[in-house]
Amino acid sequence: MTILRARPGLLAVLLAIVAVSTACQPGPYPLDVLTEMHYQQSQRILEPDRLLPPPESVPVTGRRVAVPFDQASTLTNPVPRAQGLERGQQVFAVNCAPCHGRNGDGQSVVAEHFKARGFVPPVDFRAQRAQSRADGELYWAIVNGVGNMPPFGDLLQDDDIWSVVHVVREVQGR
Repeated sequence: MTILRARPGLLAVLLAIVAVSTACQPGPYPLDVLTEMHYQQSQRILEPDRLLPPPESVPVTGRRVAVPFDQASTLTNPVPRAQGLERGQQVFAVNCAPCHGRNGDGQSVVAEHFKARGFVPPVDFRAQRAQSRADGELYWAIVNGVGNMPPFGDLLQDDDIWSVVHVVREVQGR
């Protein structure tokens, strides 16, 4: 303490160092003495090191695997038509019919608004272009969205999307 009384400038320098070092800490504490305790990965005592999954690994649960459009035609519908048609009609009525029409013919109030404003209207599922698409390509379009159609991949489960593909095929008479 006698050194600080003899040199008042030294006290100011020490206080400045402490202020700068605590202000620049990224953590929630003003002064972290043991930073390794707060920012470490959780690990129990005597537990072996946890390895991160390799890059580009496929998740076992959770997200669906992203498939590019040029490979979408190889996807096959896993939902049997008899099971999926009823559920698909329910999902279609709520999510698809407002734009594509109740009959899938592209005739709806939304389609009329699109046409009036110069936008491309929703597709008629009976059109040749829609009929030429494979089931996997229709699935891809619903998941990722096309043109003015928003993506439904985050809103619908895979089984529901595949069920809607059955409804589209029903509209097409296939």
